[in-house]
This record gives sequence, C-alpha cells and structure tokens, in this order.
Amino acid sequence: MTAFAELTRRSYLSLTVSMMTCLILLINVSFKLIDLQGIIFTASSVLCPLVAVIYLMVLRECNIVQQRHILNQCLLALYLFSVGIYLLVNLPAADYMHDNPAYQIVFEDIPKKFFASTLAFALSFYLPHLYCCMRKTEMLTSPKRRLLLALVGGYTFFSLNFLLLFSHPLIQTFQRIYIDSLMVSGGILLLVGVIYLTSLAILKPVKTALDKESLPAYLSKPLYHYLVSFSVTILLICLACEYRLVSLTDGLILGASGLLFPLTIIASNLVGELFGYKANLRLAIVLILTELTFDLLLMGAVALPAPEFFNLNPFYSSIMPRRIPAGTLALFVTFVGNAMLLENLKYTGLGLNRCSRILIANIFAASLLCLVNYSLLYGGIYSYDQIFNLAMNSWAYKIIVTLISLPIVLGLCNRYHLHKNVTLT
Repeated sequence: MTAFAELTRRSYLSLTVSMMTCLILLINVSFKLIDLQGIIFTASSVLCPLVAVIYLMVLRECNIVQQRHILNQCLLALYLFSVGIYLLVNLPAADYMHDNPAYQIVFEDIPKKFFASTLAFALSFYLPHLYCCMRKTEMLTSPKRRLLLALVGGYTFFSLNFLLLFSHPLIQTFQRIYIDSLMVSGGILLLVGVIYLTSLAILKPVKTALDKESLPAYLSKPLYHYLVSFSVTILLICLACEYRLVSLTDGLILGASGLLFPLTIIASNLVGELFGYKANLRLAIVLILTELTFDLLLMGAVALPAPEFFNLNPFYSSIMPRRIPAGTLALFVTFVGNAMLLENLKYTGLGLNRCSRILIANIFAASLLCLVNYSLLYGGIYSYDQIFNLAMNSWAYKIIVTLISLPIVLGLCNRYHLHKNVTLT
C-alpha cells in the first residue's frame, strides 16, 4: 500500500484510463483501413504507437508497483470489454431493428479482435515488464532503456496485432498494407524516440508546486482505481452497443447498453459511500472525459478515407455527431446528480439511512438518464412510441437492478469500514 501511494505526480489515474481507452478503441477499429494519397495503412498503426507512448509515460511517472497495477487493469479491461461485447451482440435483436442502419453498428469477429489485441498486448508490454520486474534489471530505472522497452514494445504490439488480424484470411494487397502501416508506425515511434531523447538532453526535471501537494486520500487506495477502471470499461461497452436493441421477452425491448450501464451507477454508489463526494465527482469527470475522448477518436478514425474494397461501418459518420453531445449530457446529469444527492441527502435532517439515500439518488439519476439519453439519442431513428417504450422499460430495469444491488452495496460498505477500523486499531 505504501509503495502504491508514492505517486511522483498526479498522473496514475489519467495514464490508466488513457491506456485502457486506447486499447479498447483499438478493438473497435481493428479492421479500419485508411487510404491517404495512395498509402493504405491500418488505424492500428497509429493507435499502437500511441499505446507505446502512454506506456513510456507510465514507466517514467510511476513506480514498479503502480506500473504493475496499470498493466493488470488494462489486461482486465480487455477481457471484460470483449466478454461484455460478445454477450450483448449475441442477445436476440428486436425485430424492427433489422432494417435500420443503426443495426449495422455491431462488432463482428469479436473473438478474433479480442485474441489479437490481448495476445499482442501481453507479449509486447505485459510479459516483458513482468520479466524485468522478476529479474530486477535496470531496464525500468534507466531513461534510455525505458525508451527502448517502450519502442520495441510498440513495434511488436503493432506487428503481432496486424498479423493476427489480417493474415487469415489473407486480405487483398496484404503485403503492401503491412509495409505502409509499418512505415507509419515506425515513423511515429521514431519521432517519439527523438523527442524523448532531446527532452532528456535539454530539459531539466522540473518539480512543480502541484507535485508537492499531498494527494487526496482516496487516490492512494487501489480499490478506488479499480472501481474507476471497472466503470470506464463498462461505459465503453455501453458506447459500443449504444444503438443495438435486444428483445428479452415478448414486448420487452431494451437497449443493449442499458443492460450493463447500471453497473457503473453501482460503482458510483460504492465510490461515494466509501471515499466521499469529491472522489465520486472525480469518477464522474473521468467517465465524461473518457466518453468524449473515445467518441471523438472513433469519429476521427471512421471519418478518414478508406479503400473501396475494405470500407467498414459507413453509418458511424451520421450517428457519432449525434451521440457525442447526447452521451456527454446524459453522463453529466446521471453521475453528477447521483454524487450530489448521495452527499446532500446526509444533511436533510430527515434521518435517512444509507439504504434510503442510495435508493433515492439512484431513482433520480435513472430518471434523468432515461429522459435525456433516449430523447436525444434515438429521436429521428425510432418512432416516438418505440422511444417511450424503450425509456420506460429501461427505467424499470434500472430500478430493479438498484433494488437487487442494494444489499450487495450495503454489505461491501459495511465490510470495508469494518476492515478499515480493524486496521486502524
């Protein structure tokens, strides 16, 4: 715990979420090809070096214990995302979805994408770092060797991911695409290396006033970071299946994203009760920034021109501009509202216990979410009757999940506080 709390800068959380977002975005755009001025390359040739850059920052900013935590969280996020997507896209779809363009936004070949991304990440970053930790080499302490570890990892990550995705079945002009992509990836990594070495030679370490300030207590708790990572992963699963509708029983139709989204509210409840109001607000900000970053990067990747023989997901271009403001507003009113109510209901003078506060806050948050999300997100895509039924079904489902989760949340809170008291004594 002491080693985890020794943060040199307030960067652990942002680095973790950034790497997770890039890895999950990589799964989303695994088969995206970009055609610029006759050069055909994959989106992964840009994202893989970006992951390597974040990995280099992790090696520089965090100690070894924190580095292992970040890599563990990223690997768990890949597992959770792929399993969640695979389950949601295989649920029975609503009948009136099949002729709708939004139905096309469903990921195919999830097992292949998951296998490629996870195996490449493990062999390029996770296992080499574990080996360096076990051997206690100077690779993790020397700035130049850290750079070498990150650059080799980035190159290996891209190559393995590309070969696992495109080698079988062999796509058209495979060799040309690989060489072009390798040039793009290698160019980015080379530029990163030059900038990093130049900064080592010219710039002197600067200790800012922010670094000297004490961190909030909750940022030194691994549990808080794992709850945030869990929430971010669930959010990205929901964003991936935003427009998919599933039919559970006759007449009961729900958005696929709504099936898992209550888990993020449960995580918000735990964060608010265990770590306080400010920790819950930080979670809300992280989720909003993650949604904005993910959607903007995804829209940018899809907007880039693709070769005619491999043009995927043309419907993203019309749907993403609608989803970004709607999703941002929905997340803001849901999580900020939930955090504020959980805190302010303590001081109403009504003598509300923890169970009552969580229930009231969640009902209010679920109502705002359904009102904002479904009216803005589905307007013009489905009829008003369908939107109303979706909103009501989703609201009822979220309330049921809240009621079911209450004993679990209360039990975890009591167990945590009991363990904390025992530790202090």
